[in-house]
Amino acid sequence: MANRNYKVGQDRNQASLLPPRVDDYVSENNPVRAIDAYVATLDLASLDLPNSRSGLTSGQPAYHPHRLIKLYLYGSMNGIRSSRKLEREAARNLEVIWLADSLRPSYKTLANFRKDHSAALKAINKDFILLCKQLNLFAGNEVAVDGSFLKADASTDSIYTAKKLEQQLAALDKKIEAYQQQLAEQDRTDDQAGLGSLVDDQDLAGKIARLKQRQAEKKHLQTQLNASPDRQISTVDRDARLLSKRGQTTAGYNVQIAVDSRHHLIVAEDVTQAGNDTQQLMPMLEKAQAVLPSEPLTGLADSGYYSGEQLKQAHEQGIELYVPIPNKKGSAGKDGRFTRDRFSYDGEQDCYHCPQGERMARCGQLRVQGDRNVWIYKSKKSACKNCPLRPQCLTEQATYKKLERWEHEALVDQHRERMKGARPMMIKRSSLVEHPFGTLKHRAGLHHFLMRGLEKCRGEFSLMALCYNFTRVLNVLGVAAFRDYCARRLQKGEQNPVFA
Repeated sequence: MANRNYKVGQDRNQASLLPPRVDDYVSENNPVRAIDAYVATLDLASLDLPNSRSGLTSGQPAYHPHRLIKLYLYGSMNGIRSSRKLEREAARNLEVIWLADSLRPSYKTLANFRKDHSAALKAINKDFILLCKQLNLFAGNEVAVDGSFLKADASTDSIYTAKKLEQQLAALDKKIEAYQQQLAEQDRTDDQAGLGSLVDDQDLAGKIARLKQRQAEKKHLQTQLNASPDRQISTVDRDARLLSKRGQTTAGYNVQIAVDSRHHLIVAEDVTQAGNDTQQLMPMLEKAQAVLPSEPLTGLADSGYYSGEQLKQAHEQGIELYVPIPNKKGSAGKDGRFTRDRFSYDGEQDCYHCPQGERMARCGQLRVQGDRNVWIYKSKKSACKNCPLRPQCLTEQATYKKLERWEHEALVDQHRERMKGARPMMIKRSSLVEHPFGTLKHRAGLHHFLMRGLEKCRGEFSLMALCYNFTRVLNVLGVAAFRDYCARRLQKGEQNPVFA
């Protein structure tokens, strides 16, 4: 007898004459209805996806790309990135059953679709960003940029640098030499005993042959590495690189995002092979500027993005930057001597003044230092010879102080003044751009890539950025309002420029 203190459920063996519809299990405000409404507005035929056009084909009918995109949107929004897990959800999850019209594509079908259509995933993400612009969800005047290293589908052992290969080749040479000496010693011992060749000799010869084969393989990798522009080569994911930050090394990619200030929506994203962020700020701001409705644009970033050349490019394009200047002491600071910030520049007289007040005049012509043009400023030897601050300024061998000034250093000086009261902007930057990365990593499980290859990883990250933005938009507008907009868009036959 059932206990009357608890609710009694329906007998699972009880037959039902009129079973409920699958649609009854999905409420009107369920996000899957928003996914269904949005994907219906996409003109997939313009993306040249297979099976997106009508017509008879031979063999078994294929799955429509609409359904596969819906499944990936649902999976990424709910932390289900694996194609095998999506296959299981299609058989047991009522939301997925409703979204896929009770179809159950195999994990292989799902995996191949994501692998083969990276360009389409990037285009759909761009379409949704433009949809957000049409809905006036961007402020357009402030953008925060940040990056993160994401692990590739490869280990650090599968990526080689010049130093790593040299160490491994040296270790192989040492082993081969040791085995050869051991083999020669055994030959001498056997000849003296008159025993002829022993079994151990054959083992050593085989070991030496295998080591030489490995040595040849490493030398072949070394040849390929010397031809590589970034002096790295990966044997598993050809595009993955060793990236180091704060003493930790990752085999992966450098992911960049630009986030608008109004609703924390991602307006631009990219996946790069760069080992640092110093050259990534302006490319990301240019992508954001191409989308956002208003000008001028203000860019926020951390000190890892600081670069004088990036300041120059931003100035030329009318973008105001808030990027902390790194506190790099250099060898002088490490040795306890005066750093560059102790020398003040006088713009009217075009000279520097040292901490003792002595004048450092400009000398010579504009010089090329690396990829920059600089002026040289020097102090007088007579002034430095008897200066009481000499031990704090010069090395023992130096007789005068020399400073280099970039030809566009005035932009750096202006930026330094702007950053003096920029702490509120830096706090705002953290709240804007670190939130999306935290959401993607901890809610969606985006700690690593499932695809291999730079373009495929770009498509995979575009899908993740799309799902982040999709969730944010539903939180801002609500499912009902978003579905209404998609219905109007579909009815009018509106197409965003990406599909035009």
